[in-house]
Amino acid sequence: MSSSTTSQSSRPVFSHEIDTMITICNKKLKNNPDDTKVLLLRASNYIKKGLFDQAILDCNKVLEIDPENPGGFYILGNCYEKIGDFDMSIINYTRTLQIDPEHINAAYAKAACQNRKGNFAQAIEDYSIALEKDKEAKYASIKKLVKTKNQGCISVRPTTPINFQDRSISPMASRRVLMPNESNFTQSSMETAYKTESPDVEALHSQGYTARQRGDFSLAIDFYNEALKINPNHFKSLFNRAFAFDKLNNYDLAISSYTQAIDIDPNNAYVYYNRGISYDKNEQLQPAIEDFTKAIRLEPNKADFYHNRGFAYRKLKDYEKAIKDYTSALKIDSKHFKALYNRAFCWDKLNKIKEAERDYTEALRLQPNNVNALHHLATLKEKEGELEKALECFTKVLEIEPEYTPSYNGRGLVYDKQGKFVEAIQDFTICIRLDKENPVYWHNRACCLRNSGQYQQALNDFNKALSLDSSNGVIYANRALAWRKIEKFDKAIEDYTEEIKQNGYTVKSLNNRAYCYAKLCLFEKAIEDYTKVLDKEVNNLHALHNRGISYERNRQYEEAIKDFTLVIELDSGNANAYFNRGCCFDATGQLDKAITDYSKALELDMCNKDSN
Repeated sequence: MSSSTTSQSSRPVFSHEIDTMITICNKKLKNNPDDTKVLLLRASNYIKKGLFDQAILDCNKVLEIDPENPGGFYILGNCYEKIGDFDMSIINYTRTLQIDPEHINAAYAKAACQNRKGNFAQAIEDYSIALEKDKEAKYASIKKLVKTKNQGCISVRPTTPINFQDRSISPMASRRVLMPNESNFTQSSMETAYKTESPDVEALHSQGYTARQRGDFSLAIDFYNEALKINPNHFKSLFNRAFAFDKLNNYDLAISSYTQAIDIDPNNAYVYYNRGISYDKNEQLQPAIEDFTKAIRLEPNKADFYHNRGFAYRKLKDYEKAIKDYTSALKIDSKHFKALYNRAFCWDKLNKIKEAERDYTEALRLQPNNVNALHHLATLKEKEGELEKALECFTKVLEIEPEYTPSYNGRGLVYDKQGKFVEAIQDFTICIRLDKENPVYWHNRACCLRNSGQYQQALNDFNKALSLDSSNGVIYANRALAWRKIEKFDKAIEDYTEEIKQNGYTVKSLNNRAYCYAKLCLFEKAIEDYTKVLDKEVNNLHALHNRGISYERNRQYEEAIKDFTLVIELDSGNANAYFNRGCCFDATGQLDKAITDYSKALELDMCNKDSN
């Protein structure tokens, strides 16, 4: 028998009334300790008081007496759900449905637990099954329900709608959907949707649902279209058609169908929420934010609404607004994993490392084996210089998910920093085996090979990386350094020039190219690049000193003296600058000044040796 009930407007139940009910149950059980109905009634009241251990004992006793009692499994599932053991809840709700397939409350509750666990695909399926079970009962009583006085919202079940949450970062695939729930219809919209209803519409909608369940979204759309030919205002068909369009990545049509549903019921928060999701997927972030905001105005206590708006702000790189929304979500649901995870991501982007670490750590208390949170915590530890902690986190990720390439890559980078080149190369090689078309892994192994002195192998890997990503300036810059290591300065110049072409002039790229020009005795070109650096940073000591050397080698002694003098003014303890200026004075016959500078250079050099 179905356990579907109609939620009534009821007065609060006070604690003393619960105590009275438990006392009555105790008296009845004293006379008949095997009365399963009374045991379940007492268990329900124990749950209301938070006495979960006692409730579990009563349910277990019921199931000892009657192993096929669906109420025993259902209330046991309620109890485990209350204490946060969703695995046990799902087991018990599943058993309830095996015994009583029409137990609608168990179907809804199971879906809710799947949602809380983050099993969104399964939650959607379970919720859809619950809706289908519920449909006949609702349809039969709908006209009666819409006539109820002062009933602004009709609920056919005691639980709230499942809120499917948007997963956040590229490794975490997102489903971001919510099936239509008539308990959110206003009275007027329900009358519009059902007053001209015919069995054909419901039959067509049901066939659409069946096709959707099989993953045949195109066929589902065909059925919904046929239903809408009969009743253009059939809310469920409009909503589910939009969902199917969304699944086919046809976001424009999804948005259009959701908009038609909004025309029928402009006060339904979930339609705005879902249309916002389609806008978000369509990279129309501002309309998405507007829809999430409308959903929030209609139902301000839904954590997911804030979370998804926060995610849209995050995509716009408005991290402060995103953090504000994630914080609002967490005020409503302190165990909202994705709000914690995504807030941590935004803290990291704002370089607030401690705050990010705190949120990732809290997220991991909720989901200890979440590889994405563990991976990001590891990267934070690396940023903070806690390399052993970073290795520990990366390794734990790989124990959970042995083919998670980002953590092999992250661990490889840490090993490289520690000078453990063999281990680093092994990790980068695994990355390449798992994802050979990713230029990042070829590049990182190349850098490690270069750092370990294996220059030709490094060049081979840099070449492969560039064949996969020929416009990446960083790869050119790092290959240039490998060329420098084997004194192929002309090749290095080519790569630094390409880096500048891709990324524009930077102080580092200009200094590096100037150095290579100087090594090839192309002093005019070196001077030109060092001058560009000094146009950007007038007191750049490296560029001043090296331009001075280039002037000196090019026999432009007066210009060299000016540069070395500026270096000395900025860094009075620079022995090399005194020595090089002394050389210029010597070359121009200013012997007294040369001797003075040589003496100062020697004095500083001796002081530096003593301090070391």
